[in-house]
Amino acid sequence: MGAVMDGDREGWLARFAPNAVVEDPVGQPPRRGIEEIASFWDVGIAELEAVSFEVRRVHEAPGEAVVLADITIEVPGGTSATYDAVLHYMVDNGGTIRTLRAFWDPEAVMSQLAGAQSAT
Repeated sequence: MGAVMDGDREGWLARFAPNAVVEDPVGQPPRRGIEEIASFWDVGIAELEAVSFEVRRVHEAPGEAVVLADITIEVPGGTSATYDAVLHYMVDNGGTIRTLRAFWDPEAVMSQLAGAQSAT
């Protein structure tokens, strides 16, 4: 999460196994491997002005963790949205991410952004 908030693309990508899978949000086609995950950064995360995470709770088990967080994003122009998410990580023995599944409601986020833009 720190690498995302810092805009550190290479640092974020280094946390993933070469054959990792990212589903963000769950329900969209998974991104498989570093090239697809890097493309996800380039078209999704890099376009944001800011991202912050407020971690509410973490549940850990061997090889995986679930993080409950409030995420705030700011898009170009200053409009922002805050939403809750469940982030499910599966990692290898060295802590490298094998899978990341992010559960959140993209329609609610888009509605929040559209509402904020129309109010200005």
